[in-house]
Amino acid sequence: FRAPSLGQSFFSATSTNFIDGVPFENRTFPVTTGVAQALGATPLEAEKSENYSFGVALSPVNRLSITADYYQILIDDRIVFTGNFTGTAVREFLEDRGFPGVAGARYFTNAIDTRTLGVDVVVNYGVPIGATTTLRMTGGYNHNVNRVLRVSPTPPELSAFQETLFDRVERARIEVGQPRSNFTLSGVLNHRDLGFTARTQRFGEATS
Repeated sequence: FRAPSLGQSFFSATSTNFIDGVPFENRTFPVTTGVAQALGATPLEAEKSENYSFGVALSPVNRLSITADYYQILIDDRIVFTGNFTGTAVREFLEDRGFPGVAGARYFTNAIDTRTLGVDVVVNYGVPIGATTTLRMTGGYNHNVNRVLRVSPTPPELSAFQETLFDRVERARIEVGQPRSNFTLSGVLNHRDLGFTARTQRFGEATS
């Protein structure tokens, strides 16, 4: 398990979000405040997780090594941001509570269960070039797939404002908002006391 951090329980901030190109001031309220509780916030609970992994390490020929790992991470009651509550009823409520000009609200919540499946492969190969020069090459590949398995129902306090606790925008941040793949390739050439390193990295696509 992982207990909620102080930053998650008491975090407060105001940011500018753009919705259809129009800027809105959005406030993140701590779950302990009356405003957040009026919008359905409850005290944060500990996340619970189960992790499974297995891997192999091979050295099929001299100077070549290969490691491959597979893992699955299940997180229950994951702590995430709610969606941005920007409806007219919420804006009027915030103005009545002394927050004029704030067009939206959100807070941390134990809203979802998630599953992460991933594989990680690393290949190392080194070769001497003459008596005083060596070349070491490393390639790495990582692939992750994140899925939201469960979403908590919208609390009635929030439903009264015609808002959704965890909307498709926040779900997309979890499932497709980060690159699923990551590829790295590097080479290190050492000659006596001189070293030269070349490195490249490619990330997969992400969706916003």
